[in-house]
Amino acid sequence: MFMISEEALQYAAAIKEKLSQPGKREECIEDIKKLLEIKESHLWRADLGSCVGGLCRMTGLIEIENGILEDAVLALKNGDDGRAASALEDYIAFLKKHYEPERPGY
Repeated sequence: MFMISEEALQYAAAIKEKLSQPGKREECIEDIKKLLEIKESHLWRADLGSCVGGLCRMTGLIEIENGILEDAVLALKNGDDGRAASALEDYIAFLKKHYEPERPGY
């Protein structure tokens, strides 16, 4: 199983929380796009890494994450904050299911 930092989970939760604040839609879109950029970088590294990406299931996980985040952005652009919040909830649940919390000392 792969690891994720508590900060990464908190960042995603903070974006979801920000959705409830009036006038924060564009900021949320930018925050999610930042996550997508990070995930694209991870995907690129996984493809080139020693585990050959798919061999370790890493690329598949990242592609699923990207799909969920892209759904959230699309929902926000279409004015559907509820659908975006649901996508972010799905994203957080996905991270918790497929990644272990990072352990101190790593």
